[in-house]
Amino acid sequence: MSRNINRFFAGLEWRWSLAQFIWALLFPASFVLPAWAARATGVFSAYAPLSWVVIGFCGILLYALAVFLLGMGRTWQVRAKYDAKFMQETGGVDPLSKVFEGKRIYLNDFILPSNPLVDGKTFVDCEIVGPANIFLSINNNINDIRSPRVDAVALSGLKDFLNGYVFQNCSFRNCTFHRVTLFFKPEEVRDIQHLLWLNWISPLPAQGQLDFNSPTAIEDQSSQSNPGTEEEKPH
Repeated sequence: MSRNINRFFAGLEWRWSLAQFIWALLFPASFVLPAWAARATGVFSAYAPLSWVVIGFCGILLYALAVFLLGMGRTWQVRAKYDAKFMQETGGVDPLSKVFEGKRIYLNDFILPSNPLVDGKTFVDCEIVGPANIFLSINNNINDIRSPRVDAVALSGLKDFLNGYVFQNCSFRNCTFHRVTLFFKPEEVRDIQHLLWLNWISPLPAQGQLDFNSPTAIEDQSSQSNPGTEEEKPH
């Protein structure tokens, strides 16, 4: 058994070394062969030997273009397989739908790693499950978020949000968040820091960082706000 395994890997290593050797030969050959063909056929002979050199470099450019296209094709192939795998593991939830009702959505299966943006989705009576970081970018509407409370972080405004998922133009109604941390721009904190379903785990920005004219990332109409504040209740 061990001999068969060793023979297999030895053959695999030999083929890989041969492939590398062939690719190494193709580079000088991409110059030499076009130049030789131009000399043999007499193409642009009036400009020889300069024409041979120019045609040789054209061959190198074609070689570089072929390598680039091959690499791009390989990248698209790997990404397509990776995305297809995640599409099959979404637990019966179609990520391409616009409206989700009564679903338990595992974000790490629901959102493609190659495209971590969720735009224009509506979630009703859903469980949004992480672990995941979510940045509520713009024009998100949230109504009646249910327990448990959600960890929230106020960004400094000095660095962009990179590690997580971005939601924009989405609506959440009567949903719950589990093992999720929400991230907000500092200028948005003023309008949402009172919401009881948000558990702030970062320092809140200083008053000078609060932009009173900046639109908030979420329009919350949740009943879980501080009692006795009239402007928090929708009219």
